Amino acid sequence: MNAEVSNGYVKSSEEVKGDVMDGGAVIKWLITHKNGAKNYSMRLITVQKGKSTPHHHHDYEHEIFIISGKVKVKLGEQEYMAGQDDFIFIPPNVEHGMNAEEDTRMICIVPIKAAKVLLGE
Repeated sequence: MNAEVSNGYVKSSEEVKGDVMDGGAVIKWLITHKNGAKNYSMRLITVQKGKSTPHHHHDYEHEIFIISGKVKVKLGEQEYMAGQDDFIFIPPNVEHGMNAEEDTRMICIVPIKAAKVLLGE
C-alpha cells in the first residue's frame, strides 16, 4: 500500500474524470478499491435539468445525499421528490432512477463490489 493510501488523502473532485451514463447524468468515481478503499465507494453524480440517471436495479444497496438541486426519484412503483440536504436509501434489487427537475449534484455510496463490477479489479 502506498503512503498516500495508508495515511489517507484529500483531493478535489475536479481531478476526477467524469463518465456520461445512459440518460445523460455524469458520474465521477471519487473513492474506490483502486485508490485504497476496502469497503465502500463514493461517487459524485451530476444531472442537468431534464436529464436522468439510468433506471435499473442490482443486488446491492446504496445511499445517496443530495448536495444541491432537485430530482424526481423512482423507487419501485413509488415516486418521490428529493432536494438539497435530502437523503435516499435504495435497497438491493429495487428498480430505481432519477430525473432532474433542476441541475443536481449528489453523493452516492455503494459497496466496493459495485466498483469492482463496473470498473474492473
